[in-house]
Amino acid sequence: MDLWTGRAYLKTNPAVKGFRRFGKGKGAYVNVFAWVESKAAFEERVRRHLKGLDCILVELEKVQLLEARMSREDYPEELIDMRLTATRKPNDTILGAFHTWDQEHSN
Repeated sequence: MDLWTGRAYLKTNPAVKGFRRFGKGKGAYVNVFAWVESKAAFEERVRRHLKGLDCILVELEKVQLLEARMSREDYPEELIDMRLTATRKPNDTILGAFHTWDQEHSN
């Protein structure tokens, strides 16, 4: 298995009363890690995990092996801590910080 990463774009679920995951934001993006066999397995695992968060997955992008993402100089620093957590908890789906936005997007 390899450590895969991607960025999930989420929006509030209007069917959930009292939704507070994004504060007053309309949506958020979050970096995600998981130990899986392939890109397809990563996408399926992330979709399954995010269903339990009471929000809507709009898009999953930049799915790639972690080592490929961290080979570029512009990777977010939070990936370092997330990698450590993923190494300690190889069966978990690891989510980074939720980066919220305030305006509704067309997606």
